[in-house]
Amino acid sequence: MTRKKNFFKKLAESVQQMRTTDDYEEEREMNDNVRIQIQSDDSENYEEYTEEIGELAVDMYRIENALVIRTMIAGIRKDEVEITLTRDSITIEGTRRPDDLGEIYETYFEELYWGAFERSIALPEEVDIEEAEAHEHHGLLTIILPLIDKHKRTQLKIK
Repeated sequence: MTRKKNFFKKLAESVQQMRTTDDYEEEREMNDNVRIQIQSDDSENYEEYTEEIGELAVDMYRIENALVIRTMIAGIRKDEVEITLTRDSITIEGTRRPDDLGEIYETYFEELYWGAFERSIALPEEVDIEEAEAHEHHGLLTIILPLIDKHKRTQLKIK
């Protein structure tokens, strides 16, 4: 009897198959890291470390006259998510902060991502940024981006 792979293992394998080493290095170069400086009380020396920005997983597909993007943003208030849209790209960014539960004595699993995240996507078609909509329901963010109708015509009157 063969054992079924769990969802996350299947997902990880499919992502690994789609990406090459060059993709990872290019992404690492493009991904801006956040540099944080901490000054200790007893000296003027700064301790510097780099916090990586997580990449948000998304689904994107086309319906009749629009692109739809979906992503999970559970645990984040709506006002803490920033969506920047142009006719040919979209960037979604924010920070997921854990609740302060007190001192943690032992960690058994730590699989959730906490910290800053960002995802920038080059859109496959031009979208109408004035008509775009974003909705959140139970942690699922759905962004609807109406496509620009390049075949639309109108008659202009001479003034």
